[in-house]
Amino acid sequence: MFQRAVDATHTGYFKAGPLTQDLIWEQYPYPVALQSLLDGNASSMILNATPVTRIDPPQAPRDDVWINKTGSTNGFGAYVAFVPKERVGIVMLANRNIPNEARVKAAYAIITSLAGAR
Repeated sequence: MFQRAVDATHTGYFKAGPLTQDLIWEQYPYPVALQSLLDGNASSMILNATPVTRIDPPQAPRDDVWINKTGSTNGFGAYVAFVPKERVGIVMLANRNIPNEARVKAAYAIITSLAGAR
């Protein structure tokens, strides 16, 4: 039952710019270019209306994707990213709001380094 719940959150429902929007997560085909991640996590993507295209039927969960989510509140910042196929991921928590671009660049460097070491 747990796997079914996780799969539901990894199902793609909408395409928006460089990303596929799941229930919670955003995903990108892997391997992914750093610029695609920066574009998908940019302030303009978050704050401005972005045209979306519905995926019908929804895209089944895949393991060849970069899955991520940024978050910030009251001066705190977070970033979670993982690549199921590579079995690597990172959770970044900061007690100050570090810009998304810096979070994404740091996570990208770490994950691509770890994935390349396999």
